[in-house]
Amino acid sequence: MTRRPLSEMRPVPRRGLSRDEVLDLLPLFAADEAIGAMLLGPGREQEWRQIVTLLEARGFPKIDHLMGGRYVRAVIDFFDHQYGLNRGGASLLAPDGVEDFEKWRQRQKRHS
Repeated sequence: MTRRPLSEMRPVPRRGLSRDEVLDLLPLFAADEAIGAMLLGPGREQEWRQIVTLLEARGFPKIDHLMGGRYVRAVIDFFDHQYGLNRGGASLLAPDGVEDFEKWRQRQKRHS
């Protein structure tokens, strides 16, 4: 299977296009390099490789080896769900970090 060069896979931002329109320029199944460049910006593909491993543990779409990339619509849906954009008007909340349940338990014991 021959792959297109990365420079051909990255959408070229054009003036006047919304972020959604730029995302639509990605192929339906995109390589991690293209997804990382789209989400984090060009030149941050190495950082994306580390982040994507953590996101997969949270349900981030895996690479479809038959198609040679991740299903881009599922990637978008993953982030929409993470940031509350698919909740039909519910308040938008960004994740505030990793939960520290031990600290929470200690607080609960002090208040009881």
